[in-house]
Amino acid sequence: MINYDVIIVGAGPAGIGVASLLSQSDLNHLILDKSEIGNSFLDWPKNMEMITPSFPSNAFGQMDLNSIFESTSPAFAFNKEHLTGDEYAIYLSGVADYRELNVERNNEVKSVREEENGWAVETQKGTYSCKYLIWAAGEFQNPKIENILGKEHCIHSSLIKNPDELKEDNFVVIGGYESGIQMAFDLVQNNKKVTVINPEIIDDMETSDPSRVLSPYTYTKYDTLKSSELYTEIIGEAETVSKKENGYEIQLKKDTSIETESKPICATGFSLVKKPIEHLITNREDGFPRLNGKTDELFKKKNIYLTGPSVRHDDHIFCFIYKFRQRFGVIVEDILLKEEYKKENVSVLVEGWKRNGMYLSDLSCCGEECVC
Repeated sequence: MINYDVIIVGAGPAGIGVASLLSQSDLNHLILDKSEIGNSFLDWPKNMEMITPSFPSNAFGQMDLNSIFESTSPAFAFNKEHLTGDEYAIYLSGVADYRELNVERNNEVKSVREEENGWAVETQKGTYSCKYLIWAAGEFQNPKIENILGKEHCIHSSLIKNPDELKEDNFVVIGGYESGIQMAFDLVQNNKKVTVINPEIIDDMETSDPSRVLSPYTYTKYDTLKSSELYTEIIGEAETVSKKENGYEIQLKKDTSIETESKPICATGFSLVKKPIEHLITNREDGFPRLNGKTDELFKKKNIYLTGPSVRHDDHIFCFIYKFRQRFGVIVEDILLKEEYKKENVSVLVEGWKRNGMYLSDLSCCGEECVC
């Protein structure tokens, strides 16, 4: 059994980001990933891009929104605002090289068990032990289609790598958030008829929380859709999908149905990859993992942390890269203090993380709305 101070599971932006902060200490670490660095981004559909813009503004004391470590900028690296998945994966690999992170690729975690002095992590290549375990396995690799009877007749939007190559002429997209509108936009651009079904009004502007409304980048595409004769929008909730002789029928609540020649496309989100640690997780009422508020440790567990887009505290949603990176420093600080690093040395690191938007512990400042 190989021993490490810290093992991080997942080599996406959360795993590489928190490891980059950890590398500022002398604790030895290992990042395990079942595939490649940034593999979820390599799997993105061809036309998908980052919805938050990148700006090379580090010199002005404002870190690039899509950066996961100081002194790095995706915008500066590629000279563009909205990177593709392939480009962002290259950026993550660059950060890993820059920080000399210890990444073991193509080694899937099979199980995790608690031991007297830490954690045992069983992988396809052997078992590793650590004192601290950080779960950063992400969500994109775990698409979800919930509450639809007959969901086996649907396809999740993330599994359509090249929308340009779809042959049918008429499509239904279930879900009208970022990926749903992006998919509808790509199809309409290729002269396909598209009907989007969403439970709520898509351009509802009652909140400015970017986790609950379309990003401005996607909204411009939505404006284009609304002006197209090929686009139809229905406010409703899909209940049942059934296979018919010449296509599919989607039954909505209130006895309304829609027929389509192609498989319905579900842009219905993702969920945390948690199977190896599922027995350690206590869920909140909304289904997200319950965490110890100050440290992001799993509820009533010690020295096992969650980082990434599934982090929730009260009503605060830490999705997107620039939001979930705000908790990187909270985790690393907790580990360093437990390892009895000098508080004054940790404080210097924390101040730097705060300046770069990678440390947020006081959530009372969250929830402010834009007034105009």
